[in-house]
Amino acid sequence: MDALPALAGWISQERRARLIVTPAGDALWVSAAARALIDAGSPLLIQGGRLTGTTPQVSERLQSLLASVEAPAPCWVLEERDAVIWAQQIDAAGPVRIGLTIRPIKEELEITALANARQLTAAEARVVGMMLGGAETGRIAQALDISVETLRTHVKHVYRKLGVNSRGELFATALVFVQP
Repeated sequence: MDALPALAGWISQERRARLIVTPAGDALWVSAAARALIDAGSPLLIQGGRLTGTTPQVSERLQSLLASVEAPAPCWVLEERDAVIWAQQIDAAGPVRIGLTIRPIKEELEITALANARQLTAAEARVVGMMLGGAETGRIAQALDISVETLRTHVKHVYRKLGVNSRGELFATALVFVQP
C-alpha cells in the first residue's frame, strides 16, 4: 500500500514528460508529454514496451542509470545531447519502480528560488541554470562569452555555496528547488 501514494504523485503530475519503468527498462506508464517528446526525436525510444536509446551508447548509459537507482540515492542524471533525464526510485516496497522525468535541454529552468536561498550571484545562477539544462562546460563558457577558467571559478563557488562536490550532487541538491 505504501507504493500507491508515490505512484499517484507521479501520475497526478503527468503534464511533465514522465515515465515509470522497471530496472530492466520495461515501460509501465508513460505520460502524454513523455510520449510526445519521445516521438519528436528525443534520444530515447519505446520498442516492444521497453525504454531504450536511439544509439547503442544511449542504451548503455540508460541501462547503467536504471541499474544505479536505488535508495537512499535521491536521483541520478543521464545527460544526452537533447535531454536531461532525472531518475529516482519512487517506491521501496514490492517490485522496484523507477520514475523518470525528461526535460529538453533547450527548455529554460527557473532557478530564482535556488539562487536566492544559496546567495548565488547572477553569473553563478546563469551557470547553474545551464548546467541543469544539460549544457556541457565548453558550451556554457562559449554561450556566456567567458573563458573556461572563469567558468571553473564560477562552478567552484557554486559547489561551495551548495555544499556539493560534483555535477550529480548539484542536480540532487537543485531538485529541492527546481523540480523537473
